[in-house]
Amino acid sequence: MNRRALTVCLLVIPAFGLGVLGFLLVAAAPARPGAAGLGSPAHFAARQVIAILVGAALGLGAARLGKRRLFALAPLAFAAALALALAVFLPKIGVRAAGARRWVHLGPLSGSPAPFLVGATALLLAAARATGRLRLAIGAALLAVLALAAEPDFSAAAIALLAAFAALAGGGVARRRLLPAAGLLLVVLALGATRFEYVDNRIRGFMAPQRDRHGKGFEVLALAHARAAGDAAAAGLGHGTARRRLSSAASDYAFALVGEELGRAGTLAVLGAWLAIGAGVVLAARAQPGRADPAAHAAVAGLGAALAGPVALHVAVCRGWLPIIGVTMPFLSYDPALLVVSGAELGALAAIALGAGSPAA
Repeated sequence: MNRRALTVCLLVIPAFGLGVLGFLLVAAAPARPGAAGLGSPAHFAARQVIAILVGAALGLGAARLGKRRLFALAPLAFAAALALALAVFLPKIGVRAAGARRWVHLGPLSGSPAPFLVGATALLLAAARATGRLRLAIGAALLAVLALAAEPDFSAAAIALLAAFAALAGGGVARRRLLPAAGLLLVVLALGATRFEYVDNRIRGFMAPQRDRHGKGFEVLALAHARAAGDAAAAGLGHGTARRRLSSAASDYAFALVGEELGRAGTLAVLGAWLAIGAGVVLAARAQPGRADPAAHAAVAGLGAALAGPVALHVAVCRGWLPIIGVTMPFLSYDPALLVVSGAELGALAAIALGAGSPAA
């Protein structure tokens, strides 16, 4: 097996395995009361399968388009993603829940536009590195972060910021110029988040869960119980208590479900899959020798950060290291929008690894 084939296998095969496990988590969910079958696990399992197929199709399409065509489409993709993110503020389109407007509802389609904007921002900065329009792209990236913060979705804004700075650093911008700006923006986001009551409630529930059993502290305690149960013995798929005690268990707490129901072997398998994907990202970056193609390096770094950011935050929440922030894990969690975007991002990484669309290809 040559290096290019190995890179693609490391990107695709673990992601497929995570997707299958995520489908099983959703399909094993207990039925909840709802209208017209919306409480049935089959409804959500069907949506998850559709998202897997669409994500795979977009990933294959991105890989076949190649790097140059992807860079050419980057401004259009960013404009569409930004418009979709701003649509959350429109009446009858944006959906308000949990103290924020983070979702759009367009006929049969619904979901968060944040993953689209994060991936599009990373790709735009990489494309700008190739065309020399970096200042304009940086302004657009800042606008994307501000749009997400205005919803407010501070976790998505932080992930977008991470992807943007990773793309800039990967593209050769000096880190000594990036780190102070990144730190300042993160502090501003953190201070802005504390001004919202729902964020304050989550922090209080995290710091003193025993005193907030009827609020966010309940979820913190439920996660602790799931961790303890998983360390003792695997409950079996679909038989964990966390999925019955937590809201959106297969979405925001999928990693915790794996730990309780499949034990340490399940959590190690999930982490191993992401380590394999990370190795694939590293090999994709090295597919372009040296720094001969800074735009390709920027794309790999930005898209890799867009994938890794949610994973790190999701695991941290499920392990009790961070307050509840509602971040889903790509491929594993029930989040059709994130699944579709993550598939497309893997396809873009594969295109760079294969050298498709490059002058030498």
